[in-house]
Amino acid sequence: MKLLRLLTVLIFVSRLLPAQSPTPDAQSSTPPEAPAQQSAPPAQPPATGSITGHVYLGDSRLPARMAYVILLPVGATEGGDAKPVASTATVQTGLDGSFLMQNVLPGTYYVAAAKLGYASPVPASYLISDDAPKDMKEALAATLTPVVVAANRTSTADVVLNKGAVIAGTVRFDDGEPDTQAVVSLMRKDKSGKWAEFATWDALFSAGQRTDDQGNFRLTGLPAGEYLLRTTLELSGAYINSPGTDLPHDPDYRWDIYLGDGVRPRDAKTIKLKDGEESNGNNIEIRLARLHTISGTILSAENGNPINRASVELHNADDDSTCTVTAINPATGQFHFPYVAEGEYTLKVTNASDIIPGKGDQKPIRTYTDASQSLIVKGETSGVTIQVKPLPVAATTAAQ
Repeated sequence: MKLLRLLTVLIFVSRLLPAQSPTPDAQSSTPPEAPAQQSAPPAQPPATGSITGHVYLGDSRLPARMAYVILLPVGATEGGDAKPVASTATVQTGLDGSFLMQNVLPGTYYVAAAKLGYASPVPASYLISDDAPKDMKEALAATLTPVVVAANRTSTADVVLNKGAVIAGTVRFDDGEPDTQAVVSLMRKDKSGKWAEFATWDALFSAGQRTDDQGNFRLTGLPAGEYLLRTTLELSGAYINSPGTDLPHDPDYRWDIYLGDGVRPRDAKTIKLKDGEESNGNNIEIRLARLHTISGTILSAENGNPINRASVELHNADDDSTCTVTAINPATGQFHFPYVAEGEYTLKVTNASDIIPGKGDQKPIRTYTDASQSLIVKGETSGVTIQVKPLPVAATTAAQ
């Protein structure tokens, strides 16, 4: 902004100076102005090349119609590295399986393809993340041949897609009712040996893998490996719009249940797949009798009154892993977990404060320390209370 003002002043002054005509003597002694320099010619666009080729299905040798073809620079495949100036692209094949990528900057690239039901060397998570996984460089180098693109030339690259492995099954409640439109997802061990989210191409192309009207699901195009299968009980916060009244404040809620009747990765049943193997009958049963509600209030340790804003987290007692999160309802001053599996937990309260209900997004009038307490769930649990200590006024002001 300061630079813009300075340029404005300089332009204004330059317009005023010619109006202040100097004396004749001064004019005769002033050397003539140098001719204005000619502006530089506009920069020419960089010379580019093209890549063309076909994608085939390995099991049938037929064209891979409407498949996605992805262009990845060889020097920009490892997360954390500075990416060089290079092209990236995603195109689809035609009915004959052919594709064409134009205006590609010169360089070395990997050409990969993806189609539902077929395994791809490029994980779906790469396309929804700013950085590739750290082991992406090795994975691509082991399965793909680099393609060199030169200016004003066309390079050729053909890709063969092999049938991926499959995990199929159902999600049902223990009374036989199918859990329709239920989210089904996978976990797979990362390079460090920890279970991590594994994004499938099914989920990427169809906005999430969900069960059908019979509770059936089918996850396809999986590479060989070991997986955990889970479903997520989701509950959206109520939306009721009545003129003159406050909108409801019920937060969204979720609870994960794994294959094998587990509520966390270490208790789940693993599924091991070979290349192209199909694993059926992976049925997740949701046992209603083991799910219970928890509700309570967060109280100020200073005056015993309920506070009306905080994040309330439920952690496994033994390893402190997070199970689920909810929030206090500002209108009632209570928190509510709609369903929690039986077990031992730690209830944690963070970002606690007091606000004026009905005023929308606002600064708190008082803030509190974090707090926690142990909780054993064996049945419906209500009346849970946790006390939080108020922070000094100076700390509250700083938090605002």
